[in-house]
Amino acid sequence: MSRRLRRSALALLPVLLLPSLAACGGSSDSTAKSSASTGLSQVSFSGDVGKALTATWKSTVAKPSSTTVTTLVKGTGAPIAANDSVSTYLWIGDGTTKKQTFSDYDNGKAENLPNDGQLGAVFDKLFADQTYGSRVVAVTTAKDLLGSDTAATQLGVGKDDSLVVVADLVKKAPTSPTPTDDKVHDVSASMMPKVVTKGGKPTGLDWTGIDKADPSTPVQRVILTQGTGAKVKATDTVTVNYLGETYGAKTPFDESYSKQPYTSQLSQLIKGWSIGLSGVTVGSRVLLEIPPAYGYGASGSGSTIPGNATLWFVIDVVKAQ
Repeated sequence: MSRRLRRSALALLPVLLLPSLAACGGSSDSTAKSSASTGLSQVSFSGDVGKALTATWKSTVAKPSSTTVTTLVKGTGAPIAANDSVSTYLWIGDGTTKKQTFSDYDNGKAENLPNDGQLGAVFDKLFADQTYGSRVVAVTTAKDLLGSDTAATQLGVGKDDSLVVVADLVKKAPTSPTPTDDKVHDVSASMMPKVVTKGGKPTGLDWTGIDKADPSTPVQRVILTQGTGAKVKATDTVTVNYLGETYGAKTPFDESYSKQPYTSQLSQLIKGWSIGLSGVTVGSRVLLEIPPAYGYGASGSGSTIPGNATLWFVIDVVKAQ
């Protein structure tokens, strides 16, 4: 099952494992170093901010009643502003089992996280009043960080476990053009690529006569087949088949028609899906055009989705609940 659709590190930490980009502010090496043993009383961290992080567990971490945040290293870069995209190395440990759960350092890539309130309260606290070059740690719960027991299970942590989240806030990352609005616009099928099918299943898109999209264009939608089921809500868990391409591509960057339908909370997927599928009836087939700001942003994803790429998705809505 593909993980490309996931919108953030909070949703099982899959897609935003993106390369670090050119610096737009930050801090010098001399001010972005942690001590040999800096951290909480239960766990300490060593390594330079933006370069390495090693945890040394001393004891288990009790499940907190609310998220607490501590600044381990105060960077000397510019203050992190609202709506900045922050190039961040994340590390997550399970404070109950004293095991590492996730590390961007092990993956070798930072991820660009938006300071726009969309990632939840834990990240709002991690970003608050911080400067670039800082190392910040939060002690939190699986529910507060991940939003659901299902997500905790998929990440491999117990729903009642404590979590320790370290964020190295390395530098300001480039951002995508802001769409003119955050609503879906139903448009004529002539404005979108044609869906190529084989045996009734989409296999690609035909780009003949279609111009490259302006990245500030909001989400565009064509309802190709109108379903008769209930309307999808932004809070639903959806089961879908889908195919995605970038402009002019010869092959999809991802698809599920040859595999199995994909199920996820809609809120955990890229924002363009939540915008474009809300209000669509179950049983429908839709074609969405999603601007980069509501897809994979200025960094893109992997080798097949370049930075600031507009995305097109054919989606069959199988189920919503």
